[in-house]
Amino acid sequence: MKLAVAIIHGIGTQPDLRDDEGQHAFAHSLIAGLRQRLGAEANQVAFQTLYWASVLDKRQLAFLDKLRDQPVRWRWLRRIVTLFLGDASGYRKVSQAYDTTYEEVHQCLRSGLNALRAKVDADTPLVVLAHSLGGHIFSNFVWDQQRINTAEECPLDPFLALETLSGLITFGCNIPLFTFAYDPVVPIRFPGHCLTDAVTKQARWLNLYAPADPLGYPLRPLPNYAAVVAEDRAMPVGPWYKRHTPLSHVGYWDDRGFQRYIAHYLQQLLAVCKGSEKP
Repeated sequence: MKLAVAIIHGIGTQPDLRDDEGQHAFAHSLIAGLRQRLGAEANQVAFQTLYWASVLDKRQLAFLDKLRDQPVRWRWLRRIVTLFLGDASGYRKVSQAYDTTYEEVHQCLRSGLNALRAKVDADTPLVVLAHSLGGHIFSNFVWDQQRINTAEECPLDPFLALETLSGLITFGCNIPLFTFAYDPVVPIRFPGHCLTDAVTKQARWLNLYAPADPLGYPLRPLPNYAAVVAEDRAMPVGPWYKRHTPLSHVGYWDDRGFQRYIAHYLQQLLAVCKGSEKP
């Protein structure tokens, strides 16, 4: 495998359903669409879903179940608020003694990356596709790992140390909402420093947001983010009846234009990976 692609979901309840490859249901249509557009080159890409919803879904659903006998109204709206905002409020770094949820979510990512590492070599370039809150979670995960990677030389396993991170595509990303508590705002270091020169030159953090998506934001206007985010692209997504509404937040996965955009970038990376293969 010349390229590794990890896919992380965002806010909202996500069923823990997997196909025969072990890929979670939330990414089935995206993986299928990318493979179709990559054609024969898809055989050079290892995919892996990063699933963390199980950490918070059970607690949120248990609370909603206890509301059945309570005199509350707008239950459908309360369910949406609980399942969406509950993820953002439940996942946060507090004091070291109370960070069990934060660490549990990160352990889910670590488990998924370990599964992906089993399919590729230690120096394989890594691309991460992160939806919604998943972008914030992965950014925190990288930040914490980079505090460990203090030495300039490559670690024993640069892939698991995230030092082969060569592509980050965030979509429907709400990182800006979590930056207001910090001054100054400092992004993660990107790309990883254990890549060939050719891959480093092609490495990109690309951010896409649907104009009608109230949870998707440009990132480059944030302080210091223009240095690491190569592009903010406004891209309407979803079927015609969703693409100009807030429901576009969940319309990225199946959108053909979105899939073509990602596949094109993966092809660019694959081209330089082939050119820098060891003899």
